[in-house]
Amino acid sequence: AQPPAAPCALLSRVRLRLADENVSEVSAEYRSFCKHMLERDQVHSLPAAAECVQVPRVAAAPDFLKTPFLLSRAKPSKAMEWTTDFWRQHHGADGWYFRARSPIFEGDASACAADRLTVEGTTAEYFDYVGVLQKTDPTCKAEHSIAYPRLALHSWTPFVSSARPLFDKHWRDLMPAGLKDFTQRWVKIFAAVFEMDWLEFLSRFFKVTVGGPGSISRLHCHNNGAHEWYSQIQGRRLFVMFSPQDVARGCLYEDAGGRVEGALDFVAACSPVDIFFPSERRHPKFAQAKPHVVVVRPGDTLVIPAGWWHYSVALEASVTLHHPFWNLHNRKRIADEFNENFDQSRMPPELQAQAARNLQQIREKIADDDDSDMDE
Repeated sequence: AQPPAAPCALLSRVRLRLADENVSEVSAEYRSFCKHMLERDQVHSLPAAAECVQVPRVAAAPDFLKTPFLLSRAKPSKAMEWTTDFWRQHHGADGWYFRARSPIFEGDASACAADRLTVEGTTAEYFDYVGVLQKTDPTCKAEHSIAYPRLALHSWTPFVSSARPLFDKHWRDLMPAGLKDFTQRWVKIFAAVFEMDWLEFLSRFFKVTVGGPGSISRLHCHNNGAHEWYSQIQGRRLFVMFSPQDVARGCLYEDAGGRVEGALDFVAACSPVDIFFPSERRHPKFAQAKPHVVVVRPGDTLVIPAGWWHYSVALEASVTLHHPFWNLHNRKRIADEFNENFDQSRMPPELQAQAARNLQQIREKIADDDDSDMDE
């Protein structure tokens, strides 16, 4: 039986949109997760893969990031107070896009209506929606999927706007201790060349992802060779990660795309593989993959090295703070990340040429950087 209806403005708009577009089935990605929850005793079990490797917990971050690991903080970060209740109370007026599939990918333009579903609203509306999902469909029943479709608030950037004072006061406290992250000092170089506020620009690299149970981040690789850490603030979230070696063997059947204009959370590489029930006909090499799996809990920080692919799904109402970062081992690509902040199509040729010269200057400065303690 369908659970009792709960008043929710965002959910009502989503249902109307699905009805207007004659969508009778939600995304295949979410249906697969529902089936996985029903049929598997362990949420981190992937029987179709060659082997599942449990992500280790370490006392200190290694200098060279080779495989994913979990860190626990010696003392709680200020961010642990930033739950859905906090965001709703203090920053609920922010607007954002909520998507059935996140992050957005260039190829989504030709996807089915269920996969393309995007609804705009305030974050307060989204937090209410998350509460409804947690109360009425916490275990992601397949028979409730069209009544309670899943949308994600992915890679929200509140620190650029309404939460900027919060960021200015606490950004240093957000960083996991001992993790080599040179993003700050290279952002300062970029900001000095382009005469920008370096702290405002740095705030763009700290993002918040929120979701109700069953809210999915598709299998993808972070843009521009970034490492990334994920600090779990509220709820549990399952992460499934694949090594560059799995990609090289063709296990993930990579789809490559370009920049998605107007989207702050696009990815240039994602995978069509259903990791829970892969097609033996379309994706037979997935059987050779050796995913690394972990369920992160409040207080955990998961570190994913550059080149690793990852899928994640909220197991309950979830808030995750995450940050792409660069250091001496992956610095060659950070200038490409900086370049994505320019809309070349809107720039006259002389400004494009000037921006290219400035970026080359930045590349050279970063290439010459050593492992000193400047700006630390």
